[in-house]
Amino acid sequence: MPQSARPADAAPIPSGTVAFLFTDIEGSTQRWERYRDATAAAVKLHDALLRGAIESHSGYVFKTIGDAFCAAFPTVRDAIGAALEAQRALAAEDFSAVDSLKVRMSIHVGHADERDGDYFGPTVNRVARLLAVGYGGQVLVSGAAADLVQDELPPQASLRDLGAHRLKDLTQPEQVYQLVAPDLQQQFFALKSLESLPNNLPLQVTSFVGRETDAAEIARHMGRTRLLTLVGTGGVGKTRLALQTGADLLDRYADGVWYVEFAPLVDATLIPNTVGAIFGITDQPGKSLTDVIVSALRNKAALLIFDNCEHVVAEAAAIADALIRGCPKVQLLATSREGLGISGETVHRVASLSLPPPVAGIGAEEARAYAAVALFAERAAAANTRFELTDRNATVVADVCRRLDGIALAIELAATRLKVLSIEQLAAKLDERFRLLTGGSRTALPRQQTMRALIDWSYDLLGDAEKAVFRRVAVFAGGWTLEAAGEICSDDAIESWDVLDLLGALVDKSMVVAELADGEQRYRLLESTRQYASEKLGESGEREHLRGKHAAYYLALLREAEPSLNVTPMGTWIAPLAAETDNFRLALDWYLTDKTDPELGAELIALLIEVFSEISRPAELWRWLVVAHGALGESGDPALRARLLGGMSAISDAIGMGFSQRLELAQQALAIFRECGTTLDIARATVQVGLYYAFVERITEATPLFEEGLELARRTKDRRLIARALAAESYCLSDLEAKRQCLREATALYRAAGDDRGAARTQSWLAEQEFRFGDVGAALAHANESIAICRRRRFRSNLVVHLVNAAAYHLWIGAVDEARDAAREAIGICQEIQDLLDVPICIQHLAGVAQARGDAERAARLLGFTDARFLAIDEVRQMTEKRLYDRIVEALLGTLGADELRAHMAAGALLGEDEAIDEALRA
Repeated sequence: MPQSARPADAAPIPSGTVAFLFTDIEGSTQRWERYRDATAAAVKLHDALLRGAIESHSGYVFKTIGDAFCAAFPTVRDAIGAALEAQRALAAEDFSAVDSLKVRMSIHVGHADERDGDYFGPTVNRVARLLAVGYGGQVLVSGAAADLVQDELPPQASLRDLGAHRLKDLTQPEQVYQLVAPDLQQQFFALKSLESLPNNLPLQVTSFVGRETDAAEIARHMGRTRLLTLVGTGGVGKTRLALQTGADLLDRYADGVWYVEFAPLVDATLIPNTVGAIFGITDQPGKSLTDVIVSALRNKAALLIFDNCEHVVAEAAAIADALIRGCPKVQLLATSREGLGISGETVHRVASLSLPPPVAGIGAEEARAYAAVALFAERAAAANTRFELTDRNATVVADVCRRLDGIALAIELAATRLKVLSIEQLAAKLDERFRLLTGGSRTALPRQQTMRALIDWSYDLLGDAEKAVFRRVAVFAGGWTLEAAGEICSDDAIESWDVLDLLGALVDKSMVVAELADGEQRYRLLESTRQYASEKLGESGEREHLRGKHAAYYLALLREAEPSLNVTPMGTWIAPLAAETDNFRLALDWYLTDKTDPELGAELIALLIEVFSEISRPAELWRWLVVAHGALGESGDPALRARLLGGMSAISDAIGMGFSQRLELAQQALAIFRECGTTLDIARATVQVGLYYAFVERITEATPLFEEGLELARRTKDRRLIARALAAESYCLSDLEAKRQCLREATALYRAAGDDRGAARTQSWLAEQEFRFGDVGAALAHANESIAICRRRRFRSNLVVHLVNAAAYHLWIGAVDEARDAAREAIGICQEIQDLLDVPICIQHLAGVAQARGDAERAARLLGFTDARFLAIDEVRQMTEKRLYDRIVEALLGTLGADELRAHMAAGALLGEDEAIDEALRA
């Protein structure tokens, strides 16, 4: 209610530091639809109970929205007391006429701005976000509020720590507590925070200010369009607005909200790779990656946020169009400086933040009602804790914001200058700079030039050394570490140890962004400043020299890391190297695409084989290996050429290469290594060739290779290689216990190396050996352990293999339903990640399900399809698949006879893959 409407004897409206209680009824919309008259009566009673509890604890109801209450209290103790009394009063009433009535509540405390009886600011937004993650009957209390009330709780009440949770404002996680009392509901589902909903939305280090209305408007647009593009000038706040909208809409999308950043991309053809990487979608032979992505997301209900499309607009438009046409439940939210220009697109222009009119004498509270001023005030206070928006300086602040055209990044850049300038000095310098750049007619030019003017001004305020480091960091792609900047950006005038201070100064002035990722401090440029810095780098004449230093640094980084990659836990090295993916690509471009030094480029991609196998898609790795092999030529280092061949062999199955070609590449690599390779090289190549033989039961040829490989691997002390050699040797042992011992030792070594993928693989191989010797129960136990590891670590492609094996074991012992479930899950993942190689095996096992259920004709057709597919891709059935295949064929011969079986199998050979999958899923 407005302040003037309050009774004369009412308590003063809380101000300054305020405790807030927000409430709403869970599922009220459905109740209004089902029980309109009864709900009206129930809500009326609810309102009276809530208002009575609030007012009896010195609370002030400053807003009601439908059935939601927003109340302010002088203390957290009062808010807790009101919430407890309200929940008890609600529980005592009979709401059976509306199928119960549950109210969720949240309590938070902090500074808030009060105007005309209403409250504004981050504290109010935070308590609303806290309410959104709870459930009816639950009272959630923020960490800040809990700290103030621990010793003042009502009798028998306590606070249960629910842990830290990221709320939908995307800023720092909130420690959340639940109010517990004997007569309140105790147990609820996990909070609906960002951790419990599928997404990859990044943490934001600053609060969301001034765009709440815009976010709500965009959310409404998303209910009416499949593709919404946020268009606006650089720095206006498109990215932050898109991220906040995505967080607000998380509940709408069963398969999540996914952020895809295009800003670091230099090569626009990598857009499908960037999108696919978010979902673990891999390249497949015979299909474009865009088609693979569309197929994988066809039945997904998801929101994709495409950020910074302007420099790759044609390619971004192409994949957006494909997704819109092929994935009916996928929606897109894009940010760009121009629309994507495709059918079905809705363009929403993001305006600058709202600005106060150019009037003298505006007061602080009136000025703060405008988003641009609110943002400036918050960022200025963060930069200089002594700054406060007052009636005395509000006119100057409003003038600064108008001169910055309400552009969010411009305001943030200017606000940081209050560390060294007064607001009056800032206004004077800003005014002088704009007059200089615009010739006195600033409003006649596009807003982008206003932004450029601000960056020009900020750049000119830097010292010479700061300017040099600022333009030089434009050589990086995606981000960089302090060590990289110290090495690449230093010269005779700027020592490497000076770079830390200079980067810190640039961060303070909002020219460079610092962020903590996986425990490591990294730096990056915002897109607008990156483009500006890149121009300055080009003007300096330093670009080519710095690109060479950049490539040399990342090559040296991998040279230094290589000896430890296979003897230390994978978790300690994969994340730091994965963070440098864009820089590795840039270095490869320098050496191989620009042909500055093909041999160093070949060495770089050879060193990246292990890293890219973990963090990239095989097709990209394959492409670089082929380019490097061609550039190296026959005259290049033979050992390096062999490493390239070995890498090509190791990933060739993933790109659809047939067995004989994979074996030939591995044999070529081994032959060269025997002439000039290290012990490590020979050991790896020997085991690889041996495995190809073992997989097709050519044990006589595999045995000497495994014996040699294991002996060489032990010399290297490379734990993962020893584990692989031990696991491989198990194929050649005749005694089951000896096989078990080899594989157990291999598993232990993989685990010591932090290689869960390898540990899962050895458990799978142990399952195969148990199956070979007839202990199907033991085989299933090991297969289930592999499945558990892959589920926990989200190794989707590896999970398929282990599910397929489990399906085979279940079939062998007659557990048909379990076999069907495992094979159906495997084939579903194959469709999702477009794994074409394992589809025929899944279909074979579902043929076994059909045969076991008496559907012999369907089983025969499915077997015919698998025979044709294995022949087409030059693949050979391994032991388990071969034994199961023979068993199914034998059973079908007894049912159908040879001639009818051949006829049905011939018909199955003509099926397309989609037809075969559909038929298999009906087994």
